[in-house]
Amino acid sequence: MSIWDRYIQKHPTPDNSTGKIACDTYHKFREDSLLLQDIGVKQYRFSISWPRIMPEGRPDKINLEGVWYYHQLIDSLLSKGIQPLVTIYHWDLPLTLSDRGGWLNGEIVDWFGDYARFLFREYGGKVKFWTTVNEAYVHAKYGYCGEPLEHAPGGFKPNCEWTMYLAAHHLILAHSKAGNIYKKEFQPNQKGQIGMTIQAVWYEHEDKPADREAAARVFDFQFSWFAHPIYSKEGDYPLRMREQLSKLSHEEGRSASRLPSFTPQQIKEIRNSADFLSLNYYTSYVVTQDLPVNNTVQEWGKLTQWGRDIGAYISVNPHWKQIAGTWLRSHPKGLREILNFIRTNYDNIPVYITENGCMDEPSEGLKDVTRIQYVGDHLLAVHGAIAEDGCDVRGYVLWSFLDNFEWAFGYHDRFGLFHVEFKSPERTRTAKASVEWYKRVIAANGLSD
Repeated sequence: MSIWDRYIQKHPTPDNSTGKIACDTYHKFREDSLLLQDIGVKQYRFSISWPRIMPEGRPDKINLEGVWYYHQLIDSLLSKGIQPLVTIYHWDLPLTLSDRGGWLNGEIVDWFGDYARFLFREYGGKVKFWTTVNEAYVHAKYGYCGEPLEHAPGGFKPNCEWTMYLAAHHLILAHSKAGNIYKKEFQPNQKGQIGMTIQAVWYEHEDKPADREAAARVFDFQFSWFAHPIYSKEGDYPLRMREQLSKLSHEEGRSASRLPSFTPQQIKEIRNSADFLSLNYYTSYVVTQDLPVNNTVQEWGKLTQWGRDIGAYISVNPHWKQIAGTWLRSHPKGLREILNFIRTNYDNIPVYITENGCMDEPSEGLKDVTRIQYVGDHLLAVHGAIAEDGCDVRGYVLWSFLDNFEWAFGYHDRFGLFHVEFKSPERTRTAKASVEWYKRVIAANGLSD
């Protein structure tokens, strides 16, 4: 059991679905490997489930069937010329560890280190690309604060003025622990690379000093919260973020900042813990210091704890294409801006884009022209960042290969190149129009139509 099993029991998804079987790649990985080979991908990103490997979260009890499954999956991919890019932790914390405090318990840094060391020892001879934690921002903010959405483990909203920052602090330290274990104990012989997967949102703004400052501050509270300690030359949390939370904490009558502190030794270790930056990008927003004229403020404007902490308003640009009536609006320029931010602020560290894509427009069925347009536009933005701006982008992994269990949204939002029939015991895969288009993109190594 993971925290998501318990969470879905207490908070059913809109379609009352669970992740117990999901796409059933556990049984269909050979078929899926053939589909990936047919598309022509050179790299496939998947995540290892901590509770599947260690049911109680610790290495003294190992589930050999789970261990063997990942060996088979990795071998199947490699036999078809596909490099596995493996994410160590993708939000499914073993329930036993959550009951001991989860990411609010500082001991979890060592627990994660033991788990990661087991994976490196077991699979490191075959896996050459590792990412430690997927989207720690989402996990800490929504899992340990719950505003405006709630994710597992949930239930921390009354205390989220500090819980999300403490969970994030331990997630960063856990990444550092795993990264340093790999680089010191395994990398010299295994010759692989390791990074952290960080989700980024770009924030556009009017050409006003107050709005420029607000947009920079909000970006610090979202992307740089996690990227700056790992990839900047000076390390530690961003200065604007530390100053803002120190000021607010003082005004609240607290004796210390709600943002935890790293020791000098931890700052040094975190800064040396990654070889590349794994980037997830979907959408952008607009930031203003004052309430926007059109009053299209998102739910988290200044109405949530994080919104009050950033001290600015976040709204949408109604001119950007909205996908399926959801939170996702297409703004490829935002991806290019983020890549250039990394180039100028983090010494042009190599970047792998590990998630980018959109959900189906329900009216399109299998003729998913909106996805083709979205992905094509974003690939053009990446091309501009590489060819014109000099950004060091090494790879692009589309989200996603299959429709899958989208956490609290269940199977409502479908991001896959392949449609999955979740009502069928076979979990039948059916190609959408984007499959043939993406095959041509890969074969040409560029946009040819």
